[in-house]
Amino acid sequence: MLLLSVLGKCSTIKEEVFTRQSPKLRRMKRHDPMKYGNSDLEGMFVLGPMAAYTDIAFRLLCRHRGAAMCFTEFSNANAIVRNVPESFRLMRTCREEMPVGIQIFGPDEEVMKKAVQKIGERVATGELFASCIDINFGCPSGSVIRAGAGSALLKKPEKIAAIVSACVSASKLPITAKIRAGWNTDNAVQIATLVEKAGAAGLTIHWRTATEGRKRSSGWEVVGEVKRAAGIPVIGNGGANTPERAVQFLRETGCDAVMISSAALGNPGIFGRSNALLNGSELPPPTWEEKLSDFHEYARLAEKFGVLSPKSMRAHAIEFLTGFEGVKLARKRLNAAKTVGEITAIMEEFTPANRA
Repeated sequence: MLLLSVLGKCSTIKEEVFTRQSPKLRRMKRHDPMKYGNSDLEGMFVLGPMAAYTDIAFRLLCRHRGAAMCFTEFSNANAIVRNVPESFRLMRTCREEMPVGIQIFGPDEEVMKKAVQKIGERVATGELFASCIDINFGCPSGSVIRAGAGSALLKKPEKIAAIVSACVSASKLPITAKIRAGWNTDNAVQIATLVEKAGAAGLTIHWRTATEGRKRSSGWEVVGEVKRAAGIPVIGNGGANTPERAVQFLRETGCDAVMISSAALGNPGIFGRSNALLNGSELPPPTWEEKLSDFHEYARLAEKFGVLSPKSMRAHAIEFLTGFEGVKLARKRLNAAKTVGEITAIMEEFTPANRA
């Protein structure tokens, strides 16, 4: 009886301690859904937007491999307002890939407001699907900066707030934002506070500044600072290039989810492996057969959704080869290939040089 009493008290104490823990820590243990935009995320690792890579086929592949959410390639708000067909091709989404965020960029409130309205109209008719409209304030590309958009706006935090506020006022969909730590110094907490006050429903933050590129190898503490200061969901971004790093990022910063971007190229299984590691198990690295299977699945989805082209197939094929020995000749052949059929044949003929 005494032993049962002690065990009962221990169980009660354990439950009380668990109850007193932060909602974030409790959610990590229970894996409760986190709401981002208007969708519940059944996981804590999301695919980031990457121009020329994250088309609808690759996003769906990553969702099938464990990504909790994906974001489209970013579209130019000016092009959306002018009804440029390419802008809507980049934004093409489907019900199957939900949750998904449609990402846009632009330099001022009026054009962004109009772009948000056009997207909302297409979501309302079922032409597009979206959990949120995500505004890019983080892209460091020269052409985007010269247009006064992307990370150029990090130099004008009040302008960022004005754009977010204008978009929120014009949208029935939740508005979220993607930022960096700052332009050339860390002022992420200030920017995040302004973004939240302007009505944003969520925030993704890359812990490097716009001007430093990849020079800094560590510094994701700023994501934790933003999370502690914010009352909206925070997704951390930058440097999550392995399942181990992704889980470490999540645990050390306390962010709500981690965005995996370039590390997912040619390696969509990183999401499933990160999920497994978070749950206490470790999956082996992908074999060439697994990667080739994923490449074929990308091709199938690309054909199904009308985005199959030699250019996109070549780009993804090169990424799928990364990490294996003996790829030099295969890459050379891929760069010379003119058709989807040629690219597929090269991938099927490849055998890693280090295979026994």
